[in-house]
Amino acid sequence: MKNPINPRLKLDPLSQEFLSLILSDLVKIPSQNPGNYENNVANRIIQWFENTPVEASLVETMPGRYSVGAVLRGKSDGPRLVLNGHMDTVPVDDLDLWTNDPFGACIKDGFLYGRGACDMKAGLSVQIGVAHHLCKYLDRMNGSLVMHFAVGEERAEPGTLSLLEAGYTGDMGIVTEPTELRIAAATRGLAPIHIKLIGRSIHASREHLGINPAWGLQWVLETLRLYKFDLEKKSHPLLGHGTCTPTVVQGGVVPNAVSDFVDIYVDRRLIPGETVEGEVAEVRRRLFAARPSGSEIGIEVDVAYNRFEPAEIAIDAPIISYLKSSSKKIFGQSSVVYGAPYSSDVRNLVNDAGIEAVNFGPGNVAECHCSDERVEIKQLEGCARVITDLAEELMLEK
Repeated sequence: MKNPINPRLKLDPLSQEFLSLILSDLVKIPSQNPGNYENNVANRIIQWFENTPVEASLVETMPGRYSVGAVLRGKSDGPRLVLNGHMDTVPVDDLDLWTNDPFGACIKDGFLYGRGACDMKAGLSVQIGVAHHLCKYLDRMNGSLVMHFAVGEERAEPGTLSLLEAGYTGDMGIVTEPTELRIAAATRGLAPIHIKLIGRSIHASREHLGINPAWGLQWVLETLRLYKFDLEKKSHPLLGHGTCTPTVVQGGVVPNAVSDFVDIYVDRRLIPGETVEGEVAEVRRRLFAARPSGSEIGIEVDVAYNRFEPAEIAIDAPIISYLKSSSKKIFGQSSVVYGAPYSSDVRNLVNDAGIEAVNFGPGNVAECHCSDERVEIKQLEGCARVITDLAEELMLEK
């Protein structure tokens, strides 16, 4: 690929023009997970740092899949600010539902469209723009800007964890997931619970000689419904209550045969104080207690592919104070502190590395994971200018 940097050096790195150039470039490179994955985007991100003082390296997270760790070092030791984001996107859904090419990076009416535009190549573009801006002030910078461009977040794979373990860590962190430029001090977790009801297959005309797991759906779903009501009695000040939502029921081979098993998948959103393993154990306990006496249907409960623990920091933590101060300078009023309803790799920064970290980034999560995914371009600049102001307050000599 041609180096994208040199022709654009005269642009303000925090401007909508510069940031939308980066975002367009990244959106045009598919990085679906599962699918074509992230390596082409990783290589492109490293190219965006060519001819700058940023030290960017590939980190092999999983065999053949590479995250990018990058550091912009100041003239001396000092605070280390981590900016985190992921390169993978969910796959493209039904192409017939898209009115724009998902990899065309179409810009119209102030929005840029494409798969990953909002979740979360917009946030990655902000990180690159902030680094380009700060490159001009290294003679006044005490500390380092540390950047994560991780693989695998969409499937809870260890991209961010691998970067932390490789030494790309710091004192404060911002995950540039879409928050509409609000400050997410708390983030929900996700326990994707898999329930398997086990029977014994037989021709449907001889059902009494088999064990029909489909009959178990009645008491399983009722148990989950009652658990949902119990969860609604316990609330978090920023996130509200947890949720328990059956999403998929599947089983059977043909209509005239009793199946050997039925699978039920449950989206269990967690609030701080709850854990993935704890919720699996609780659902298992409730289902075994609810199984009718004498039922021969077997039950297995485990976790599906992607798990996220919840995370939170104190609402008066220094990173939040910095963001509120910087956002007031840029927008005229401080960004709102709230709880993010989704899950993110902020869990790795807070829970695994002990870094004081929040979600703060451009875009509306309601416009992610959908056809005609988009992000408002002016939010790119707003986010970049807030994070830059924070970085300058934290690390630049006056």
